[in-house]
Amino acid sequence: MFDKFRLRDILVKYKQDLVSAHRDNEKYKWEAVKCFQDNWNVNETDFADMLTRSLAKTYNLLSSMNNFPARMITGFAKTAPEEVRSMFIALFDESRDIYERIDAFKMQSSVLLEKYGNGAGQHYQYENAVSTYLWLRYPDKYYIYKFGEIKAVADELNSSYRFRKGAYADNIRNFYRLCDEICEELKHDTELVDLIKSRLTDTCYPDPELKTLTTDVCFYISRYYPQESTSVPDEEDIHSETLTGIYTKHDFLEEVYMTETRYEKLVAVLRNKKNIILQGAPGVGKTFTAKRLAYSMMGVKDESRIEFVQFHQNYSYEDLMMGYKPVKDGFELKYGIFYRFCRKAADQPDKDFFFIIDEINRGNMSKIFGELLMLIERDYRGTKATLAYNGLTFSVPENLYIIGMMNTADRSLAMIDYALRRRFSFFEIEPGFDTDGFIRYQKKLDSETFNELISRVKELNREIASDKSLGKGFCIGHSYFCGKDICTEDWLHSVVDFDILPMLSEYWFDDAVKLRRWENILQGVFQ
Repeated sequence: MFDKFRLRDILVKYKQDLVSAHRDNEKYKWEAVKCFQDNWNVNETDFADMLTRSLAKTYNLLSSMNNFPARMITGFAKTAPEEVRSMFIALFDESRDIYERIDAFKMQSSVLLEKYGNGAGQHYQYENAVSTYLWLRYPDKYYIYKFGEIKAVADELNSSYRFRKGAYADNIRNFYRLCDEICEELKHDTELVDLIKSRLTDTCYPDPELKTLTTDVCFYISRYYPQESTSVPDEEDIHSETLTGIYTKHDFLEEVYMTETRYEKLVAVLRNKKNIILQGAPGVGKTFTAKRLAYSMMGVKDESRIEFVQFHQNYSYEDLMMGYKPVKDGFELKYGIFYRFCRKAADQPDKDFFFIIDEINRGNMSKIFGELLMLIERDYRGTKATLAYNGLTFSVPENLYIIGMMNTADRSLAMIDYALRRRFSFFEIEPGFDTDGFIRYQKKLDSETFNELISRVKELNREIASDKSLGKGFCIGHSYFCGKDICTEDWLHSVVDFDILPMLSEYWFDDAVKLRRWENILQGVFQ
């Protein structure tokens, strides 16, 4: 849904510009479609020549100062015509999901870059370029996607569709839905329809479904409206994401209750080793810390450079890297999340990327990582190895950091895979009750009950740490008490009754006297 009245207001100006010939130079979009339609033949013997002729009039749609998708794909076609032919056949297969086709085209382009790139840094076959191929082939169904443009259009028209950096699949699907709705509205504007038809010559595609007109209107809105706002960069311009805010060491220390000395040591360890595991007791904020550690090392909150997975006993190499997955007619090789993320990091070697793994010790490391156990090591970053599934070489880029998390209070996972020990540094995340950040938070809440309860929990942690059957890895973390602007006794009661005491009952299941004593101490805070 969107504001149709706002669109109609914009169309008044759009039509005025058409009449005054201010936008004659945009006619090349219709000419580009006509050129493609006249030349495209997927079965052409000289596929590379046919592709070059088909894309001859795309101009800045597939080429700009820092973006060369047409040049790269035609270059690949000259070197490996049958591989590129197969890519386009798969892309134009309308029986498959739209984003799966786009994503597969991107992944196969990475393979071509690896095999035939001759040192090129990027293949440039991202959502904008691939959607342009779809639009050229099926101009009565598709539109040209640009993240910056469609986000500006959605904002200007007060659309209910949302576009977020890094949400590639959702963005594509929302893009087509919004454009379809805009297109239907354009069809009701008979003055506009007649006007555009009168301006299309024999060199232009007639655009009976007004899909190219819709693309041009969206471009017009993003370029000229709103008048006072700054433009939004494209999602792959080139494949670098818009930053959502500067994030510094100071921001980290404000949010994560850790001392500055510990933070600097943490960053130094990760920079040196490339792989680190944040281990600690329940509630010390390992996941929260991992993400903000990534922010602080990047200097910005850039979600597109962070990937998050959680291991479990059934997680496999096929999930992480690649494997054959069932499709309707058999099996198809699918690339996993780590493979795609490494390719993304390799495309932007001047930026840091972070792969975060929750519950890392719950997975079977050899089963999940395979040959990656060697490739993720610091000394082997950038070293190429041949993958078992596709026979191509692969390396883990030097600008990719791996952060794992591990709960030290999980008795079922006492033994840690030796392969994990060798390749990761281990960093203890401790309860942060005595840090400057938590003390400021405590003063802000200004609650005597809260202060008393924290004092008792710190005493409890000292006893847990000295208990030979437990140790500091079982201490109570500070995050149970965080995230509130106002402190109420109901909230504190719930933390004690439903978080802390159940944990203590597991710790001291064989010592009812100690358990009852601490239950009385903690409940006594509220008396």
